[in-house]
Amino acid sequence: MNTLSRRAFIQGAAALPLTMALPRLARAQTEPLVRYDCASDPGREMLAIYADAVQRMRALGDADPMGWLWQWYTHFVNGTTTRSAELTRIFGAESSTLKSLATETWNTCQSHSGQNSNHFLPWHRMFVHYFERIVRAVSERPDFTLPYWDYTSSDPDKRGIVPVEFRQPTDPLWKNLYRSARTSLANSGQPIHKYQPADVMDIGEAMAKTHYSTVDSVMGFCRAVDSGIHGRIHVLVGNSKNMGAVPYAANDPLFWLHHVNIDRMWASWNRNGGTNPGTATWSGTYFTFADVDGVRVRRRLREFFGTAALGYVYDSYIDAPAATTALAAAGAGGRAEKVARAREAARLGPRPAQVALEPLAPLRSGVLGLDDGRPGKRAYLVLRDLHTWAQPEVLFHVYLSPGRRGGALDRAHHVGAIHFFDAEFHDHGEHALDMALGENFHSFDVTDLLQRFRRQRLAAARDALTVTIAPAGRPIGGEPMVGTLELVRQ
Repeated sequence: MNTLSRRAFIQGAAALPLTMALPRLARAQTEPLVRYDCASDPGREMLAIYADAVQRMRALGDADPMGWLWQWYTHFVNGTTTRSAELTRIFGAESSTLKSLATETWNTCQSHSGQNSNHFLPWHRMFVHYFERIVRAVSERPDFTLPYWDYTSSDPDKRGIVPVEFRQPTDPLWKNLYRSARTSLANSGQPIHKYQPADVMDIGEAMAKTHYSTVDSVMGFCRAVDSGIHGRIHVLVGNSKNMGAVPYAANDPLFWLHHVNIDRMWASWNRNGGTNPGTATWSGTYFTFADVDGVRVRRRLREFFGTAALGYVYDSYIDAPAATTALAAAGAGGRAEKVARAREAARLGPRPAQVALEPLAPLRSGVLGLDDGRPGKRAYLVLRDLHTWAQPEVLFHVYLSPGRRGGALDRAHHVGAIHFFDAEFHDHGEHALDMALGENFHSFDVTDLLQRFRRQRLAAARDALTVTIAPAGRPIGGEPMVGTLELVRQ
């Protein structure tokens, strides 16, 4: 492969007008660059370039926009301090061009601090895109692309297993990709989902979504990925000083391969027919990033709705689920009707927590949540207002059973898993607490389960349903809670 001097690369990129940089770079490429599976031969070559670049970036210093800390802090400043304190530590009390750029770019992760949840996919595509450009410049390899970690692969040798290159703390090259603050499963090469009671690596339901945005209580593709596989990977890979907490996540080199795979899911969903809401008001929101050599770039979210204009493709894409997508679309065109609600929050700990869902109106069926008069609607268990003071560092699994007590913890009653990755107050005291949380919303289609209760003639399912939330492992602490639990029809 051809090489290009860093100086020539930087001079060429910096000379472009900001509004024209991406189109001109794309036209200069005769073929789009390819992002590879990190387990493939080309992917391993890219990993070697990446590992060397990580070391070089860490040596550039905290005040360099192409340095490792600047890129980490673009996502979020570490949890032991505040952005203001770090700006003063690194740049001093006086104003400067670099300090102004850092002020614009640091702590702008979307959407885990109260921002619009629709921002999640395009903002992270922006973030990864400019990081990738910086790695090209630092490594002097303009052909470099970030590989992806295919953790949902059907291959058992790859599914949920952290690549070996990230697990070698004494290797002269690969030690740059190692972080000790990962889970024991992650750093020992075992499947990170090994002890989960259900398949948390499955993305079939998310990939079957027909809408990008959430419609009332029915999650769209963006939120389904964000609150689903995205957050689950963070929690299963790292502890609260690493990938498991927003302020530290981007300090792990594995973070970038995780988000390249999230981007691949979005690109695959589009290829399979999923449509982005290009005219939505939020899609015109601007964000600022530091490009190669600290050049300030300001772009709108909608400019990152496709990969073609950005000049890259993937070596493989994820197929649409084989099952029909009819159920994924159900309810997406209507408004939610609240059927039942828990009178109290679910306060979680080392033992399973149970709360009862009680009807809000007279029933029109033998099972709470079903309505024989309107069979076209589906029932959803909706969990909102999640909160924790510190990361519990485990996933919690949700079960639904008939009656007011005695919920069964088995596959037959399992409806999904939740996490608290985006439910921790991690704003570092710079905003009001109610602005320091993400959407914290999970929605599970429980129609088929309720219909089974009816077929089984379970009388207890008429007056109440029990929601049981159990940890998969021992929570560290943090007093996690689910503030609102509802059953809706939509």
